[in-house]
Order: sequence, then structure tokens, then C-alpha cells
Amino acid sequence: MKDIEEKIIDIGHEIFKGYGVDDITAQILSILNFESNEISMEELAQRTGYSLASISLKIKNIEQFWSIKRIYKPGSRRTYLYMEKNLLDAFAIQIRNGFETELDIAKTRITPLIEEYRKNATTQEQKTKLHTYENYLSEINKFEELIHYIYYQINYLKKNQD
Repeated sequence: MKDIEEKIIDIGHEIFKGYGVDDITAQILSILNFESNEISMEELAQRTGYSLASISLKIKNIEQFWSIKRIYKPGSRRTYLYMEKNLLDAFAIQIRNGFETELDIAKTRITPLIEEYRKNATTQEQKTKLHTYENYLSEINKFEELIHYIYYQINYLKKNQD
């Protein structure tokens, strides 16, 4: 059984590499994804062959986006990690933590700058840049619609599970 578990972890490693993360991050994500319980950072370091400091740094960089929770147990100095197993919830969290940030920044901070730029664009080069900026904002609005549709679909699928 152990060899099958290791093969599953290896396949998970390949899957997570497809998200464009580095090797150590892909290993961490794969182990956390297929671990049924929380796992200590020390065990994660041992299983990956990386130092505890490297594991800690990587976790700090990815925990929000990948829905990883830190768990502290009474009487223990160890930090345990647990990754959300419900793929629908995990996907929604990734969207919320990643893309919604871009949407919020674009709509609240870039939009007024584009409005100001529009009023002052006089040269052809400025008008070309303005078109690029406006196109970006148009795409952001379409992307926002897509995200709302994805949330709707996630909720629909969750209601109809089992």
C-alpha cells in the first residue's frame, strides 16, 4: 500500500507543477493534498528532504492561496498543517484570494486613473495607451462576470453532491 501512496503523491507533484509552482512547493502541496489528517512541519520536512526553514518559508508564501491551515495543539510546540480537501471549496478560495484581489485593485484604483488619463490624452501615443488601459478594464469586467458564474456553479455542484 505504501508504494501506491507514494505513486499518488508523485502524480500529485506533477499536477501541482502544472500550476507553475517550483519543485518544493509542488511536493508540499501534493503531500498536504493527499494527507488525510494534519501533518507537522517537521514531518513534512522529513518527507520532502528540505529543511524546516525552507518548509516554513514556502508555507508562509502559499498558505493563503492554497487554503492551508496552521493548527496548534495544546502541549505541543509543533505546528501542524492541513489543506482543504473539498476541491470545490479550495477552488473558490483560490479564486477569492487570487483573482478577486486583482479585480478589487483594478476597479478601485486603476479606474479613476484611466478616467483622468482619458481627459488628458492628446497625442496619438497617449490615445493608444488609453485604448490598452480601457481594454484591460473591459476584460476585468468580463472576468468579474465569469467569477460570479463560477461561484454560482460551485454552489450548485455543492448542493447537488451525493
